Amino acid sequence: MARKSRQTVETTRPKYKIWKIGIYIRLSKEDSRHFDESESVSNQRIIIRDHIEAFNDGDEYIIIDEYVDDGISGTTDDERDDFQRMLGDIKKGRINCVIVKDLARSFRNYSDQGYYLDDWFPRHNVRFISLYHQALDSYKDPKMMRSIAVPIQGVLNENHCAETSEKIREVFDMKRRNGQHIGSFAAYGWIKDPEKKNALILDEEAAAVINDMADMLLSGMSLRGIALYLNEHGVLCPCQYKKEKLGVKYANPFAKEKSLWCATTIRRILTDRMICGDLIQGRYRIISYKVHVQEHVPEEEWYIVENAIPTIIDREKFEKIQTVLKRDTRTSPGESKVYLFSGFLRCGDCGHSMSRSKVGKNVYYYCKTYKEQSKLACTKHTIRHDKLYTAVLAAIQQQIYLAVNYAELIESINKAPARNNQATKLADSIQKKEKELEKKLEAELEKKLEKTLEKALSIQGKKVDYKQ
Repeated sequence: MARKSRQTVETTRPKYKIWKIGIYIRLSKEDSRHFDESESVSNQRIIIRDHIEAFNDGDEYIIIDEYVDDGISGTTDDERDDFQRMLGDIKKGRINCVIVKDLARSFRNYSDQGYYLDDWFPRHNVRFISLYHQALDSYKDPKMMRSIAVPIQGVLNENHCAETSEKIREVFDMKRRNGQHIGSFAAYGWIKDPEKKNALILDEEAAAVINDMADMLLSGMSLRGIALYLNEHGVLCPCQYKKEKLGVKYANPFAKEKSLWCATTIRRILTDRMICGDLIQGRYRIISYKVHVQEHVPEEEWYIVENAIPTIIDREKFEKIQTVLKRDTRTSPGESKVYLFSGFLRCGDCGHSMSRSKVGKNVYYYCKTYKEQSKLACTKHTIRHDKLYTAVLAAIQQQIYLAVNYAELIESINKAPARNNQATKLADSIQKKEKELEKKLEAELEKKLEKTLEKALSIQGKKVDYKQ
């Protein structure tokens, strides 16, 4: 059978095509810090628009929209709002062509670059144009998109970002070690010093609120009671205070539209060593330059510089606050003050907490383990509040009495004459005995010498005359 000749099918592009363009511009924080005008938003816009006007291939080019991420990292696409908006418009069919100044403006993440250039854009029939540093045009020069130079450029861009991130982190760590504040916002109780960079000064109004909270806690109020008091008196919580009083563009992602004081916020402030003047930084960190997610840092890795910022509460008072907060300071509904023995009472057998119960006009404390968990775990223990109060008061008074008497006894001993001092008497007695012993030894020695001399003379036939 004769072989059929092959038929050549020619595919030709349409002579006329409409390109609906989305211009993507990104300015990183690094560019803004170095005032790099060549990478500025306005400069990128001019370069891209001039390039579009220079197109002369018979196609129609229409600029649909500009997508600008100003001061945003290119290491991840999730945090770039306008980049996400551009992807949404592509899905809607609004644009079919994306133009950027260079690959680094679009991607600083090698894996993201490969995903969008090799998969996402082709799947959505999008033409991608990069003007510099590996000039690319997926429509006019598709072979260049598969060039080894493209992924190499992506690796270089990502490596540059990694090195920059490491250098910035080293600079920040050095400032933390030197006691310089590098946070975007000052903690509640302080404000940034307008005359000195990386320094904090006291916010008198907020510091007064913190002192009031400390005094209320030490006077017996619970954290819940303090929160109710502050909210009822119209004291702004830290989030609202920063926005309304200080005019700071501060947004707490966990805060509601109108935030209020709560026990958790008050506890966090009163347990923070910063109120004692210690600057604490580095409690959170970004996982990596590509994963912009905060993680908690272990306390032993925090940067703590003592006496680096103005003090709100002295250390002695701070320690008292911590002691009170370690107690069980929960209050019953409708109460704002903590009961007298809250957090102190323990069962003498099982060691667990005692609970409070009111029966009629009397208040009792009972073993919670026995009553609520198991009667086999402990024995029945109850005591009336008035009896406990009397017993504790008597014990305290006894300790005070002993302490006062002890002090008086020490004072009388110190004022007593030296001859009445027992130690002096013993010293005199010892000295007297030593003299008596010395005399006895001298007498015995004298007798021995006489006998020796008498014996020696008798051998010579002479008589001993002791008078001589």
